[in-house]
Amino acid sequence: NNNNIETNNNGGNTKQNKKITKHITIEDSSFPSGHVDDPRTYRIHRMPWWSSIEKTTAASSSYSATTTTTTTIMEKIANSHAAQNHPTNLKLFYKLYSPHADVKFVVLHRPYQQMVLSHIDFDNGSVEGHSNVIRGFLLVLRRFLDWLDDEGGYTNTGKEEKLWTLVCVDRLEGDGGVGNGDDDDDARRNIVKYLAKFLGWSIEECPECFSHWKTSTKNHLVGKDDMTILEEHVKTMEGIWPPPVLKDALPEQMCTL
Repeated sequence: NNNNIETNNNGGNTKQNKKITKHITIEDSSFPSGHVDDPRTYRIHRMPWWSSIEKTTAASSSYSATTTTTTTIMEKIANSHAAQNHPTNLKLFYKLYSPHADVKFVVLHRPYQQMVLSHIDFDNGSVEGHSNVIRGFLLVLRRFLDWLDDEGGYTNTGKEEKLWTLVCVDRLEGDGGVGNGDDDDDARRNIVKYLAKFLGWSIEECPECFSHWKTSTKNHLVGKDDMTILEEHVKTMEGIWPPPVLKDALPEQMCTL
């Protein structure tokens, strides 16, 4: 916020005009980001053990009774200091900036299998290993969103509001993607209008906002065994991801894993 203050000859304030400037902070990497050998020393790097494949006695998930042979590694990743601070610590980010600005989060959800298969060269080229990493970070994000609801919940003005919302990326895809032309245009307009209200923007229409949207073409083909693993991993995410949204959520926010 930039405060413009006029003073009189006696040094007293005669008029105070607050000019509020809105900012967008862009982190150029997703969660999880980078490679194990990322040269940037200021980052907490991706850990090699995150992609390990653990075959041990099943452990219950934090959010459901679903159990599989790989739930343990997912929770170990989510519980680790490295994962909670890679590429940034979301709780500390919120605590640091929320006294000075309204901090809100827009969660972009991408279909799980599409997300995993788009980067199977990560994590030693193992579909199962990469899926374990992704599941671990989805658990990190879910716990953070729950924390926001429990510990946060208030904007800088003291007004109680939802501090995060959800957008299903596959509902934004246009021609060349999995969308349906005009239906995609309607979905995009609905999402922009909703986000404008959620973020407190004065303009609710943005005809060109998605004019340069490009649907990802990274969707590698894998064998039957790998697809079976992904299907099992999806089952372990039941009750964890996608996170529940508001009761009055748009159809475009009704994401499926």
